[in-house]
Amino acid sequence: LVLLSTWDDRFYMGLNGLQLYDHLDRPVQITPSVLRAQCAHGTSSVGDLEDCQGDPRTLDKLVDGVNDTTDDRHMWLAPYERGEPNNLFIMFEEPVTLSLLKIWNYSKSPGRGVREFQLCIDDVLVYKGHVRQAGRSAGGDKSLDGAGQSILFTHDRRVVARERSNVYCHYKQSEVDEMVFIDDPPPPAGVTRSAALEQRPGTSVVNRAE
Repeated sequence: LVLLSTWDDRFYMGLNGLQLYDHLDRPVQITPSVLRAQCAHGTSSVGDLEDCQGDPRTLDKLVDGVNDTTDDRHMWLAPYERGEPNNLFIMFEEPVTLSLLKIWNYSKSPGRGVREFQLCIDDVLVYKGHVRQAGRSAGGDKSLDGAGQSILFTHDRRVVARERSNVYCHYKQSEVDEMVFIDDPPPPAGVTRSAALEQRPGTSVVNRAE
């Protein structure tokens, strides 16, 4: 997966989880050992940053099976730089035929969720689109993405019917979604614009009180 942009965060990018299904509509077992990531600053997650060592939002959380959550101990988060995609790799030892990819976007801070992405299989681009921004209930404490977002690679009518409501098409949303707003305020006094853009804010859930 080539993760191209976030919804509105310029420093961090994350996901809650991933799930693959084979041509028989069976979940594909994905273990942390087959996952790889190439992210900003040569990292695979924020846990690789010097100021975030021990942070639990590591790559293995993408496949821990806890996806519909706002608990950041079950999420993946990595540094991000605009214009430089973060890349996720799943390295299978044997060929796998896929019928479905399910994605759960980062829900703790929805602006850090993935927005645009590409899916390549054996270095061939097979899909390009958007990931729906994680939703919240009125109380703000529950994700509305329990079923995840589905990307289909099958014509199986049963699967298509089941997943229809989980398919997201960015361009079918209201015209407001198509508008572009430039939100780039001037940097603080005495700080150049380029320096302001390079100052990554800290993030960590290490030693957080339960």
